[in-house]
Amino acid sequence: MPVIYALLVGVNAYRDVATPLSGCRNDVSAVAAFLSNRIDSDTSVVIKELCDEQATRAAVIDGFRSHLGRAGKRDTALFWFSGHGSFAPVWEPLSYLEPSGHMQTLMCVDSRHGPVPDLYDKEIAVLTDEVAASGAHVVLVFDSCHSGGANRDALATRWTPPPAQPPPTDLLLPELIIRTPEGDPTGFYVGGADHVALAACRSDESATETLRYGPVHGLFTGALLAAAGQLGPGATYRELHTATRCEVENLVTRQVPQLDPANGTFADQPFLGGTIRPPGAGMTMRWVRGNWEVDAGACHGLPTVDPDRSLRLAVHGTDPAREAGVTQVLTERSLVIPIGWQPDPARQYPIVVSSVPLPQTTVAVGGVPDDPATVDRLLSALDTAGPAGGPSAYLRAVDPLTPGLEPQLRVRVPGPGRIRILGDDGVPITGDIDDSDGDPVERAVQALEHIARWRQLRSLTNPLSGLAGAVSMELVPTRPGDVVVPMHRPGLPAAPDGAVRLRYRLVQGRWSAPTVFVRIHNASDRPLYCTLLDLTDRFRVHSDLFSVQVIAAGGTAAALRGAPVGFTLPDNRKPVPGATARDWLKLLVAEEQFSAVPFAMPRLHDPWPATSRAPMALLGVIDRLGHRVVRRDAGPGAAAAHDWAVTTLPVVTEVPQTAKHGHH
Repeated sequence: MPVIYALLVGVNAYRDVATPLSGCRNDVSAVAAFLSNRIDSDTSVVIKELCDEQATRAAVIDGFRSHLGRAGKRDTALFWFSGHGSFAPVWEPLSYLEPSGHMQTLMCVDSRHGPVPDLYDKEIAVLTDEVAASGAHVVLVFDSCHSGGANRDALATRWTPPPAQPPPTDLLLPELIIRTPEGDPTGFYVGGADHVALAACRSDESATETLRYGPVHGLFTGALLAAAGQLGPGATYRELHTATRCEVENLVTRQVPQLDPANGTFADQPFLGGTIRPPGAGMTMRWVRGNWEVDAGACHGLPTVDPDRSLRLAVHGTDPAREAGVTQVLTERSLVIPIGWQPDPARQYPIVVSSVPLPQTTVAVGGVPDDPATVDRLLSALDTAGPAGGPSAYLRAVDPLTPGLEPQLRVRVPGPGRIRILGDDGVPITGDIDDSDGDPVERAVQALEHIARWRQLRSLTNPLSGLAGAVSMELVPTRPGDVVVPMHRPGLPAAPDGAVRLRYRLVQGRWSAPTVFVRIHNASDRPLYCTLLDLTDRFRVHSDLFSVQVIAAGGTAAALRGAPVGFTLPDNRKPVPGATARDWLKLLVAEEQFSAVPFAMPRLHDPWPATSRAPMALLGVIDRLGHRVVRRDAGPGAAAAHDWAVTTLPVVTEVPQTAKHGHH
């Protein structure tokens, strides 16, 4: 029987050399619960946890050797680190390997306490290769700052300032120094690549902690576990990385999860060796210990933050849906209350997710200097922009002066009647919205809600679906002479950032937009309804590529009825070297027919529709995809309870800097 040996390290309470953290022990608990509850019974799991004072440098090194070192050819060795990351100057003889001039490090609890150094990336390489030498499948996960590259050849925000000098080499692992048989040093250990690593961010970025997944967690850890729960069995590291990056990208802009190696066979292997159970398997509601509960919880991907209690489950196949509201999400199970019906305590009910909470977008209005009168008017408008004159259903205003706050949108008012919307990175999304075409405050609120609705749709996922992984999509490169989509030509692989990248080509002195076929395959044993939504970076949503159609069991369909799909820059972006555009292709799959019309949104600067505070008309499965902003009661006539799933693929279209790179 194959075994997963897991070494889970989480450090909140550092000694005086590093600021305390809040979510690292929670990360360890969540990962341990995931491994204990989501791994197939034909694979055993052996977990070793090192938290806070246990997580000394010596204990982590020993954990690699005495615990992960037990893994053999059919086994998996998993090292998961949540804590502070840092970097240090590289030794002069190694400068050719580190053009940045720095090495990445992990901060153990006793790092920099007395003579104890950090755990260096070069040492991680030594330890990783020792474990991989037995033939084990080795997986490294780093939820710490500067973690991209922590596995290379040797690795609140989770960051600690670097030391001024690298440590003496006699304080590090002796295997780091390559010596002659006589003991003379000849160089440094470089390391191999017999492993796969997932890191929270690039080597020059910070890893964030968040309350999005209940108690404080690393954003990367929460997103990674949620993605593993959503993708289903057999999801590869590349697919998992893409889904995780999409989740992180929805929330912050300066944290980009990394996959290493980004190409090759390791990236396309199943996560943890393919031992994860389907997320919908065995999802059952039953009467236990005086409560109704469902045998799925946080470790299965259910969200733990739901202030409006909009997370609902329903008995599979019922029409109208017989729903239950989730009152508490625990680690391995959730407590629920039936809504409008009386289940039989002697029965067990198969369950699907019927609605999910979609968080409001945080917006900081105003700054210094800004026009206070217009700021006040805008804040007042947000307080009355919702149904029946209540607060906006999509936006939550936050104080722009709160220290450490990272709002998702910012609004500046540079002068009376002039309003400008910016992203969280300070880059303008709109120009000045003024009084040249109506009330600028009303138009700004419309623009903000438009962006917020688009963001909600981009982040939409089903946290627990039996259809996860059932239908896939891929972009297939076109070739001269192609008339219809080739059914067996390989699809384009994702780039290291998780996106598929398409490039303009220089043809007879003019830039030509890339074209691809979009292929959709139903790998399940039943027909399923699918639609492909295109979310553009100008905040448009459309289903022109593939409106709702049924795909037969084992069948393959193509966007645009098999014709090539062109990916072009928007009209206001000239095809000059360096120009880019970004799309998010969102594949929605369901057991029942639904309408894609309610998803449609125009471009941000297209004419606004007439404003209305009437209840939104959402039909079929869409009524259960978290859009219960106005009407939250199930009641008679609720949509039938069928399963659904969502897959997102980012696509970057770019004009290369030089003509020789003009391909896709």
